[in-house]
Amino acid sequence: MINRHYLRQFILGIFVLFAAVNLSASEFPSKPIKIIVPFSPGGGSDVITRLLAEKMAADLGVSVLVENKPGASSIIGTEAMVKAAPDGYTILMTNRAITVNPWLFKLPYDTAKITPVTQLVSSPLLLVSSTKTPFKNLNELIAYAKANPNKVSVGNSGVGQLPHLAAVLFEKSSGIEFTMINYKGSGSSATDLIGGQIDLSFGTVPSFMQQIKNKALIPLGVSSTTRNAALPTVPSISEALPGYELLSWFGFFAPPNTPKPVVDKLYQSISRALGSPELKIRLNDEGLEVTALDPEKFKKVFLSDLVFWQKFIKDNNIKLE
Repeated sequence: MINRHYLRQFILGIFVLFAAVNLSASEFPSKPIKIIVPFSPGGGSDVITRLLAEKMAADLGVSVLVENKPGASSIIGTEAMVKAAPDGYTILMTNRAITVNPWLFKLPYDTAKITPVTQLVSSPLLLVSSTKTPFKNLNELIAYAKANPNKVSVGNSGVGQLPHLAAVLFEKSSGIEFTMINYKGSGSSATDLIGGQIDLSFGTVPSFMQQIKNKALIPLGVSSTTRNAALPTVPSISEALPGYELLSWFGFFAPPNTPKPVVDKLYQSISRALGSPELKIRLNDEGLEVTALDPEKFKKVFLSDLVFWQKFIKDNNIKLE
């Protein structure tokens, strides 16, 4: 009799919980949504998020606020999202670094349990050189670097950041050796690159676009297997190094255990925002390709990335200094 009583109570509890989740999902959203950006204001991810927030607010009928929480290689902002209630009212917009960090840092959360919502856009990294180098294209770079081991310097925004990982992949794909100059952030490396203190750097297409237009830097290649629409005359690195590819992406995430109906509503709103013609044009002009992957497809990409970077970082003995 006691066992039956507890069984009935258990079943009733499950039913009440299920009903509460369905009710909250059907009413979602009923208050402002906060998007955490784990980077400083004014960067590419911040600009994208604010454009999307405006569209989402009009679509969902509630305020969509953007809060920058930079620091610790995006870990501070990510932790704030992970520890928020799993109700869809606090979400994160971040980049592919979220799948790299678990293999470089001891994190205060389990990355694999975070809920993927949608991959927004993907983009190649761009390899640029100083105007003072003796090489002006990829083939000249590779020939010069092979003839002069460790003489070509590459500035990076930090060990384990995508520009650094792209440079490591370039070394492995070409059999050449760079001298890696690791900075704390991209601002100093860009200044030294323009000044000729370093030879090369990887970065996002938008971050170098103005310097390229001003002819202060030379674009050598993009890290996708095809050319980028924003820079159609710049070759793909794979044209010189077959198989070379490393893409950056931006995506939305929710806390662990966020109900699927809530995740789906967020994805649908973001997808509709990305369908805006003016927003698409703006993103394409920045060298970004709209992907708008649904939660299930994005989850596969996310988990696959975690496995890929674990092996890559281990195989190349990449460690923080």
